[in-house]
Parts: sequence; C-alpha cells; structure tokens
Amino acid sequence: MKIKYNGLKTEKRDFKRPKPYFLMHNTRTDMLKDLEKDFENLVIIGNGGSVTSFRALNYAFRDQHSKNVEIVTTMEPGYLKHLDHSLKTDETLVMPISKSGNTTGVIESTLFFMEKGYEIMPLTSKEGLLHDIAEEKGLEMIKHPDIGGRYTGLSETALAPSALLGLDIEQLFEKGREAQKTYWNEDQAIKMASALQNAEEQGYPEVMTAFYSTRLFGFYPLMVQLMHESVCKKGEGQTFYGDLGPEFQHHTNQRIFGGKENVLPIFIESSHEHSEIIIPEDLEDFNLRGRKLGDLNGKSLENSLRAEAKGVKQALDQENRPYIEIDIGSVNYGNVADFMAFLQFLPVYSGWMRGVNPFNQPNVEKSKEFGFEERFNGE
Repeated sequence: MKIKYNGLKTEKRDFKRPKPYFLMHNTRTDMLKDLEKDFENLVIIGNGGSVTSFRALNYAFRDQHSKNVEIVTTMEPGYLKHLDHSLKTDETLVMPISKSGNTTGVIESTLFFMEKGYEIMPLTSKEGLLHDIAEEKGLEMIKHPDIGGRYTGLSETALAPSALLGLDIEQLFEKGREAQKTYWNEDQAIKMASALQNAEEQGYPEVMTAFYSTRLFGFYPLMVQLMHESVCKKGEGQTFYGDLGPEFQHHTNQRIFGGKENVLPIFIESSHEHSEIIIPEDLEDFNLRGRKLGDLNGKSLENSLRAEAKGVKQALDQENRPYIEIDIGSVNYGNVADFMAFLQFLPVYSGWMRGVNPFNQPNVEKSKEFGFEERFNGE
C-alpha cells in the first residue's frame, strides 16, 4: 500500500501505546472454514461493527462467490417484507450478529425472520438475550470474540460469514495478522494519524473519502465508524464522509472548492483489470469537448478512472490545498487484509494522540436507551 501526503506534516507525536487487545486475539479459522450450510441467500442482521467489516470483505471479493448477500441494519417493516417476498425460506440462511446479544433492533429483525420459518444461526456472546433465544430454540451458534465490534475485521465476526461464502479466510487472517504486527512495530499508520491531526490543526475538520474503486467502497462505512466512534470524544476528532469517484465530483467538488475551505480529501484507489475503449468507425469524427471521439479509441478505462482522480488532485494543487492519496494496488487477499489492519490502527493512534480512549463509545448508549423506552410509549 502506497500513501502520499500532500501539504501535510507527519511528525512523530508522543503518546502511550498499550498493546491493543485485537492484536492478541487468535481467530480459529480452522473451525470456521468447516462451516457447511446449504443456502443461496445469506442474510446478515446487525449494526455498526457487527456488519461493517464483513461488508468490506463482501464488496472486495464479490466475484469470488455466487451467493446473494443481504445486510439488514434496520427493522423497517416494508424493507423486511420486501426481503421476505424476494427470498425463499429453504434457500436462505439468516445470521444475526451482536456482541452483547441485547441489541433491540437485531432481536426484532431476527424474530421477524424466525416467525417466517428461516434457518437462523446467531453469532453472539454467551451472555445476552440472543444467546438465550438460540438456546431455547436449539439453534447452532458461533461465539462472538471479546473484541469491540469495529475492531473485529480479522475475527469471527467478519470471517465466519466470509467462510460461509467460501472465501479464503485463512489467508485473510494470516495476511491481516502480519499487517497488524507491521503497523504495531512500524510507523506508517502513525504517520497518517499525525497527518490527520495536522490537517485538523490547519483548519480541516472535515474529511472527504473519495473511493475510486467499487470493490473498496465497502470499506467506507467501516472507516467512518472507526474514526467517529474511536476518536470523536471530548470535543476531539474530525467528521468523515465520502462517496464513489468520479460520481462525487459532480456534486461534492462544488462543496470542496466553492464552500468553506475546511475539507481534506483522501483519495482511495486500486489497480483494475485492463479494458480498452472501442469506438465504432462511424462515430470517430463526433465531437467530444473539442476533440474527436475517435481519440479515445484503444485507451483504457482504468486510465480514464485515474485521469478523473488526477484532475481533482491537480485542482487541489493549484489552490495549495492538502490531500492524502492511498493506493492499495491489486484487490487481493493480501492487500485487502493489509488495508483492514491499517484502518484498525489508524483510529487507535489517532485517539491516543488526542488523549482519548479509542476503545470505548461513551456517547452512544443514551439514545439507545431513549429509543428502547419509546417503544413502549404507545403509537
């Protein structure tokens, strides 16, 4: 993975570094790879860290399995009914995921599918209501690791459903663990954490993540969760948002260049398969922005995609605006696992640099409690 910092300092900053607990968890991939279920549709029910890492892996390796995957993060009745109408119970496996086992929305959605007769296989801890329901109904279960959800990308939480899809979870874990050790012992993730803090100090509290790869776009919700939930405490931290490139250029470029000058873009790119542009002879002389359409003949779509990103970078350079470039290279097991590990350490170092605990989420529970009580306050 190559990272470039444009207009940002990456100086070392002093902070304490206790060993992260996710670095010490050994996932039993030998047990997970033996999971055998006959299904065509996999429905994952969960919120936040229960689904964000798996979503990233599913996007990245979508061409390596033939299953239909649905990730359910809401109890919206119309959406659940739509899924039920589009799925067959005897061809579908439903996996609710919850570390606590007490996430009300996950329980509600699970009960919806249970009542319809779907096969349910929870992934949860031994405590909690989801575990109790599974025991009462005699359901097969997978144990949730004792790791906060957003840091479970190389654990059972993400790798169990990946194993059910037939992905090579042993390689994902082995490559990911190697990368975790690298980011613990070397300073690449520390440099980016320092660059982000430097940007914040320069007046850039907003970070726009521009994904020029649909396969990597699954990492977007994970990146937002990791940075918000880990770093944004006690008035610290930056707001992360993003979109696919070049799509975002048609609207958010106006915000970046015409709005407040407080947005730090991060370009996230990968290499792509080669595909040439073919122009029919009878269209070659047509005008395209002052050039002949035929001038594109034989050029590659990958080059066009990179040219779009480069155009935004050139506009930023012209205005002396900072930005970061991340290129993971080919979308393969090693590089995806490396990116997963990098994104785990980035918020940890970012939190420690700002003097906050990157492993808790003290401001998340209040609204959950209000939302739970509102369920019983009538229609």
